[in-house]
Amino acid sequence: MKKLQKMLVMSLVMALCMAYSGVTWAANLADLTKLVLSKSQVTLEIGDTASVTATAVYKDNSTENVTIKSTWTSKNNAVATVYNGTITAVGEGTSTISVVYGSESQSVQVTVTKKVKALTKDVQKLDLKMSDSPTIQLTATYTDNSTDTDASNKAEWTVDDNNVVSVVNGKVKPVGSGAATITATYGKQSVTIPVTVEMVKRLDPSKTQVSMLANENKTVKITLKATYPDGDVKEDVAAQAEWSSSSPTVADVIKGEITAYGPGSATITAKYGTKTATIQVEVDKAIRLQASEQNIFLHAHESLTTPIKLEAVYPDKGAVDITKDAVWTSSNEKVAFVKQGAVTANEPGTAVITAKYGDKSVSINVDVDVPRHLDMVDKVALSLSGTKTQQLELTATYANGQTEKVQSKAEWKSSKEDVVYVSNGMLTAYKKGEAEVSATYGGVTVTTRVAVDMPLKIDIAAKKISLKIEGTYTASLVLDYGEGKPAEQLTDKVEWSSSKEAVAKVDEKGVITGVSSGTATITGKYEGKTYTMTVEVGLVTDLTSPQSLIIMSTGDKKKIELNAVNDPDSSDGLNKRATWKSSSPSIASVDSEGVVTGMKNGKATITAEYGGKKVTIQVEVDVISKINASVDFVSLKTVGDAKDKTATVTITVSFSDGSTKDVSSQATWSTSNYKVASVSGGKITAVGSGKTTVTAKYGSKSIRIPVQVDTMKYLQTNEVSLNMTVGQTYNLVATATYGDGSEVDVSKPAMWKSSRILTATVKDGVVKATGKGKATITVSFGGKSTKVVVNVK
Repeated sequence: MKKLQKMLVMSLVMALCMAYSGVTWAANLADLTKLVLSKSQVTLEIGDTASVTATAVYKDNSTENVTIKSTWTSKNNAVATVYNGTITAVGEGTSTISVVYGSESQSVQVTVTKKVKALTKDVQKLDLKMSDSPTIQLTATYTDNSTDTDASNKAEWTVDDNNVVSVVNGKVKPVGSGAATITATYGKQSVTIPVTVEMVKRLDPSKTQVSMLANENKTVKITLKATYPDGDVKEDVAAQAEWSSSSPTVADVIKGEITAYGPGSATITAKYGTKTATIQVEVDKAIRLQASEQNIFLHAHESLTTPIKLEAVYPDKGAVDITKDAVWTSSNEKVAFVKQGAVTANEPGTAVITAKYGDKSVSINVDVDVPRHLDMVDKVALSLSGTKTQQLELTATYANGQTEKVQSKAEWKSSKEDVVYVSNGMLTAYKKGEAEVSATYGGVTVTTRVAVDMPLKIDIAAKKISLKIEGTYTASLVLDYGEGKPAEQLTDKVEWSSSKEAVAKVDEKGVITGVSSGTATITGKYEGKTYTMTVEVGLVTDLTSPQSLIIMSTGDKKKIELNAVNDPDSSDGLNKRATWKSSSPSIASVDSEGVVTGMKNGKATITAEYGGKKVTIQVEVDVISKINASVDFVSLKTVGDAKDKTATVTITVSFSDGSTKDVSSQATWSTSNYKVASVSGGKITAVGSGKTTVTAKYGSKSIRIPVQVDTMKYLQTNEVSLNMTVGQTYNLVATATYGDGSEVDVSKPAMWKSSRILTATVKDGVVKATGKGKATITVSFGGKSTKVVVNVK
């Protein structure tokens, strides 16, 4: 009985506990606010597993691990299965894992890939310049022996020094000089690629020793030539190098420009990449030469009164006379001869006297009867009834500032001797008319215009006027008779006419009257010659052009269109009526009809004026915002099919308005190593094994394309050893395997060599046994080599 009572009590306690537990569980589910998973995405290889934890969050912010309590299902069990949060990768593809707990649900996106067995790279190392941007190609090999050449975009990339390079999906971008290691991880496989940036092999300054004088306050410019391991050369990297001086109070340097400040010695150091170069500078220790004359003027057959004195200047002991010790030469001994500073003039002309002492020299300019310029009146008026003759004066000014009247020494000429005759500058008038009189002396010629009983100049008083409708203006011709006689104004003796009387009319006395809006040309005819002026009647209210910016290339032509509001002249040809001007004709010229021609790279402003209004158009000639190449890298072969030996690169430039242009044929192409590859018009042709850089330049922009020729993985022969008898021959075949997996027979272009020609000779792969013994045959091609052992019995 007691045993039965005890069992009843225990059963009651268990029932109460179970009831209490059920109430708590129900209460917790009612307070559930959300379900949180430890992962929302999982990437696995086939056969791998991953664990995901499910956490319940309640209203009181308490949490509970409900991984086992939750319901887990996979949308595609062929891809991935799940049990209590453990996901197992089954097959390649994607699946969604659903997790349900109470009223809340979440999901995990699962991607399953093949298991990566091996990961290979297409480059073993990278030697980069700042302008390079190569892409590393990865190939993944899976356990089923299939391959994936797009592994670069799927792998995880890291670099141990972000100050040297950055890498995204295999695309490498240099950041700064130095060395770093790039690591690519895909699945459980990884590869590393060592990278160097701007690691020059040599750094050579244009000068290693410099002598300067502080009191002359001059500078010396040093250039730095950088030579890279691939043979590429930058002629001057001084602006990019880091410069320092061991003694700035003696000499200091900025971007390769050395300035002397005080006596002494200093070491200038330039650092570029990992290399340094030094320049020894000495201030106020070098000599300089000074001559007593810098410019000399002599007449023919005349000698310099006092010989030129030459001195060497030393900072520690002053100037020393070295006239007799120096080497004296003349650039033209027919003009001037020199001996120990004594100069003798022989005939008219110019010469340069040079005095050299040691490694220093100084030059003196010598003029013999050569004037710097000639002066004569530019116009003369004569009269048959008055001043019939006149003596002209011709003044020569020489290099030493001396002047001389040389009319008796000059050669005179009249263009019309029947009108005016000239002799030794004396003019004589013979009949009415005009003539040009010229005088030549010492190779210099000047002219003057002579008028006999005629005005020296006739012109219309105003070239252009503006009138209101019904406004008036009196036109006249101005007759200039030269000095001593006042100018004459003619109106009634002139025959006046208007090109458009409906716009502006003119009467016989030259009175112009504005009739209606427009432009007219007024012509005055006098003694067989015509003189014109432009008359504008009325003004346009606005002058515009739909073209605010014109983008063009050198040699291109583009016409600007104009629109005039309330143009008084309704006829066609507004462009012809406008006045055109370019701010820089050497960059963009414009003709009288608004046609713009691109002359050279740069920017210019075209201005059009008409009817008192003005409009401007900006022109950009070959102003490039960006230059692009169709490829980032070129790999060629010197053997195989023709398509493997050449590659064509297209160069495209972008302009500021967003337009683009193919400039492959206009670009300037060059190669840093013509022994590796040549280039013409964008077509790159393999020449020999190695690396080079092809540069395309257009306008102010340039782009570089790395080129590799005969980049092989390995070189192998069909045999690694041969057993032969004397006189026997055997044909070895050399096969090159390239980075793309292709194979080419290179037996003929390869270099073959025998270590012992008395035992075996070789040519183009054909081995001939010449005597008993052992020899090693070596074959080389594209930087690779392999050996074949030959035993001759």
